[in-house]
Amino acid sequence: MNIEEEKMRAKRWFSLSGLKTLIKKLVRVDDSPKRIARGVAIGVFWGILPTFGFAILFSLPTAVLFRANKFSAILGTFVANPFTTPFIYAFEYKIGQLVLRATPLPFSWSLFRLENLLNLSRSLLVGSFLLATGMTLLTYFLTFRIVLGYRRKKSLKATSSKMAPGL
Repeated sequence: MNIEEEKMRAKRWFSLSGLKTLIKKLVRVDDSPKRIARGVAIGVFWGILPTFGFAILFSLPTAVLFRANKFSAILGTFVANPFTTPFIYAFEYKIGQLVLRATPLPFSWSLFRLENLLNLSRSLLVGSFLLATGMTLLTYFLTFRIVLGYRRKKSLKATSSKMAPGL
């Protein structure tokens, strides 16, 4: 594969058409809308937490435990990827700072001392859990409505085409 083909492939996945393709795959999963939505929500939860690349490994047993769709759980973890993770972590850190009323530390190499890292990680973890919880709830309800809406629309199309075969 040459470089131009690779660029086109990347554009396809990181565009609105790539998102549409992902949603189409999700709504066509052979499972109940509740299980699909539960899976996506679980994946988003683990994807947003600072699991540093282990989100899929954590989301699969969680999906089994909560009887969620495993495929949709994996898809949900892709909310965090190399392009979004820095922004997610920065936002989580800011949320944690606000909740803990921590003073922002200006950058210096002393930030990497253990006592400073503990303060930074505390803000990140608090913000992560708050953001992950909120996004999990939002994702569950949005995914459930999208899957249900798609299936109702598909069912109505099938019913109307059976009723008027000559049209």
